[in-house]
Amino acid sequence: MAAGGTHSVRPGTGRLQPRRVPAGRSLQVMETGICESCGSTDVEVAPVHRAYVTPEAWDTEGKVEVLTEVERWCYPCRTHYPHEEAG
Repeated sequence: MAAGGTHSVRPGTGRLQPRRVPAGRSLQVMETGICESCGSTDVEVAPVHRAYVTPEAWDTEGKVEVLTEVERWCYPCRTHYPHEEAG
């Protein structure tokens, strides 16, 4: 099963076993599609709100602008670029 699935291989056995989910948490079902940030195709994507970050400088205040539009981003883009999870 692909990474991020609901089963994992038990070490030393080569057999699949269900993943345990901590109490009070649930597995997020990911959809497959095109990443609207980098354009990768046929990847797991999650809904996010893009964020534009302006760092503080000597003559300007720092700011973060979060867009209301929902985009679908792949895992690498969610780990590299500023955003807020949607939903």
